[in-house]
Amino acid sequence: MKRTLSGNSRVVVARDQVSSDLGGETAILNFKAGKYYGLNAVGSCIWSLIQEPRTVEEIRDVLVSEYEVEPMRCERDLIALLQRMAEDGIVEVRDGTST
Repeated sequence: MKRTLSGNSRVVVARDQVSSDLGGETAILNFKAGKYYGLNAVGSCIWSLIQEPRTVEEIRDVLVSEYEVEPMRCERDLIALLQRMAEDGIVEVRDGTST
């Protein structure tokens, strides 16, 4: 079932993947899908943050404090990224509203 993420959704990396830091970028291998994913520096920061369950709001607050970005835009872009990652099975959504 597809989930719609919100600010209070809690996300964490999925178990069926392995990742590696590549000098500020991150490479991820999803074992189930057999696909590789690459994250840039901002994506790598997010990946590092979700090694333990965190809410979208917690992640957004860290990004806003580290990068020059408006909170609303940051949250919108963050939710879009995490939604794609959830659909691809590399992160798990621990709560939020189902659709």
